[in-house]
Amino acid sequence: MVFGIGKVNSVLPENIEQHIDDGYKLIDVREEHEWNAGHHPDAIHVPMGQIPESMDNFQEKTKYIIICRSGHRSGKVAAYLDSQGYESFNMIGGMRQFSEISDNVQDSSGKKGNII
Repeated sequence: MVFGIGKVNSVLPENIEQHIDDGYKLIDVREEHEWNAGHHPDAIHVPMGQIPESMDNFQEKTKYIIICRSGHRSGKVAAYLDSQGYESFNMIGGMRQFSEISDNVQDSSGKKGNII
């Protein structure tokens, strides 16, 4: 599966908590070791390479915010999901930028996490 970048909707890291309150779902597409080091506690981990086979778990009426480390991979996945008919948004700046403005990052054991 090849992911292409098209025009995608985006959200700012400082608005993530409000979007979660509004019912958006966070999908973190980073690799396992990145996720284990630090992620948003409300995110669902679906590595980028597993997106195509995970499509049965996505719901048409749900809005998805796709996140990665910097926003590059998540932009590709958001464009792909949009092309499949899902409403998705790329988080600008990724988890690096989010971790600069929020302490809401945990590792796989639930302790304070780091973004690698």
